[in-house]
Amino acid sequence: MYKLMLVDDEDEVREGIEATVDFESCGFTLCAQATGAIDAIEKAGQFQPDVVFTDVHMPYMDGMEMISRLQEMYPTMKYIVLSGYDDFIYVKQALQRQVLDYLLKPLSAQGIMKVLRRVKEQLDEQARQRVDLEHLREKAAQDAQLARRAAILEYIMGASSGDTHALCARPQLAEDLLEFPLCVSVLSLERSEENLEVLRRDFDSQPALLDASVQEVLDEVLKRHSGEYVSYRGQFILLLPGRQDAALSVCDDAIQSLRHYLHLTATAGISAEITGYMNLGEGYQNALAALDKRLIGGQGRVYAAKKTDAEAQVMDAELGECIRRVTALCRSGQKEEITAFYAELAQRIAHDEIGPTSRQMMMIQLLSAILDAAGRSGVDITQAFSAFRAELVFQPAELSAGMDQLCALTLFVADSVRQEVATSGSEMIARAVQYVRQNYPDKELSLESLCQTFGVSQTQFSLLFKRETGTSFLQYLLDLRIEKAQSLLAESNQKIYQIAEETGFGDASYFSYCFKQRCGLSPKEFRIQRGTTG
Repeated sequence: MYKLMLVDDEDEVREGIEATVDFESCGFTLCAQATGAIDAIEKAGQFQPDVVFTDVHMPYMDGMEMISRLQEMYPTMKYIVLSGYDDFIYVKQALQRQVLDYLLKPLSAQGIMKVLRRVKEQLDEQARQRVDLEHLREKAAQDAQLARRAAILEYIMGASSGDTHALCARPQLAEDLLEFPLCVSVLSLERSEENLEVLRRDFDSQPALLDASVQEVLDEVLKRHSGEYVSYRGQFILLLPGRQDAALSVCDDAIQSLRHYLHLTATAGISAEITGYMNLGEGYQNALAALDKRLIGGQGRVYAAKKTDAEAQVMDAELGECIRRVTALCRSGQKEEITAFYAELAQRIAHDEIGPTSRQMMMIQLLSAILDAAGRSGVDITQAFSAFRAELVFQPAELSAGMDQLCALTLFVADSVRQEVATSGSEMIARAVQYVRQNYPDKELSLESLCQTFGVSQTQFSLLFKRETGTSFLQYLLDLRIEKAQSLLAESNQKIYQIAEETGFGDASYFSYCFKQRCGLSPKEFRIQRGTTG
């Protein structure tokens, strides 16, 4: 079922359509009704209709303007335009906005249902096209993945054997294998009695079925991490970006998943970090050497090659990334995100066995980055430093305590930045409210013009305004104008059209409509009740 929202300022029109049209038989549910454009814009976000069935001529904002605004917010939403005005301009506007259909009043229930069935066919066809397109994309992705795996294997085997021809065969892979460190891992299914029994029992002794099942498990594992793999002679060669400890985690996950889902025992060897496709062969041989450790250490585990002197170069690159990360956390980080970062960083430093001098320099540079971020954001850290124990940062042996100090300081800066943002947002809305109360008679006053005045996006302003006032800007403006109109009706002898003009409504009929909707009385009835004439 598709969801449909009905928009019309005339109650009898909406009620008549609801009572006479069998929406469900046409493939629709009537999810919402709106009494005007403003009401429709608010309900569109709440109910997310697939189709909006709207009148053209409505007070304050016509249907065409409403469609334009909704299209900006919800690009996939479709529209059916209903109007009593046989006007080419409206037809042209409707076509320009790519509405599904344009109907003229009066329209019978059968006529509406005929249109809805036609619209459903259009929506169904669009849905089928999206499915077909997705299938094509999946097929293309699969073909591209197979080609990439073949190319990676060519690089690995060519580099390993010294075949320079293979290294040049797939130049499209060169760039994405040059820029980041990675580890090569070889994952091997053991030829144990247990595994052979599983092969006979669960896979009917079909190696192809076994291979497909293992690949399915690896696909799921790499969705949780990152990396890619190729199958080669009963082994699976994994390219895992990042540090060796991260690769260890991925391989351990793969081994445990194979044991859990397929009841198979696998062992993995991991190379030291390498950089560049020219070193893939070296990484592969390094991983095979690590895998040989199973002869002594046993099966079903992950074995890592010894780290090389290139580790120091990797650390320099990681330090730069840590500094960038800390700077970003100071500006917009949440508590959980900040504490997790420092916990992970402490674990990595401890695992990598970084020397005391390198550890001290890293922590000092992180402290410098925090202080720099605080200064750039205008945060006064005097209060935080009263409880800050800098000596723990400068003492390499106190890794955990030092990290706790850096974490506390980062949390203080991030919280101060958030408070500053919240305060500045509150101040802006306070100024905006004051501006609106001074300029509400201006018929040109709108959300767009107000945001231009204050130099902020409409989305950001709307969120801040709703948070600070509890209502939308359009609703606030309408309530304010009604409030001012009530005062003038009760306290002056001005004509109703004059009051409409003075309160920003402009059109007397629209003023009367809005006033009755909000107050339950027409302006004239309200004035009579208050004992004022005019």
